[in-house]
Amino acid sequence: MLKVDISFQLKDMKFDFTDLVERGKPYTYNVGERALADKLFWVLCGLDAGYTGTISGDGLCFNRSSFNNVLALGDRTMFIRGSVRRNIYKALRLRTDKKTAMARTDEVIGLYNLRKLETFNVKLLTGEELITVALARAHFRKIGLVVFNKVSTNVEIDLQKFSDAYIITIC
Repeated sequence: MLKVDISFQLKDMKFDFTDLVERGKPYTYNVGERALADKLFWVLCGLDAGYTGTISGDGLCFNRSSFNNVLALGDRTMFIRGSVRRNIYKALRLRTDKKTAMARTDEVIGLYNLRKLETFNVKLLTGEELITVALARAHFRKIGLVVFNKVSTNVEIDLQKFSDAYIITIC
């Protein structure tokens, strides 16, 4: 079970979130407000330390290291500047050497049908294309937590392929 027991302040209002999330069963936070959804998204991804409480689950690692197993979907700021190929390569390079990362980048681009988009800048991509690139970046990782910010992306995605991970959708 993933235990979420956090509170944070957004502008002048305080928000509390306390829930238990089962592995493989999507859990939805209906927040409605874009600013609140973005703040909750960043907190749940482990990138915003402006909260009190705990987020803990079996096998989760929020460290900014090669062991980080949180997949954040639906936020443009999760990408580095540059092309699709560069984004995928940089993500794969964190976990392996240059030669293997180059080979894996080519493999992943082929698997996710990104040949036409590989030279495009990520700023030019639509929401669905960005989701595909994010999934391609995480292809060789064992994902422990999937956080999908549906408020900032009007894309439908099948999250059932992450049946062995905790899944949180923010609407």
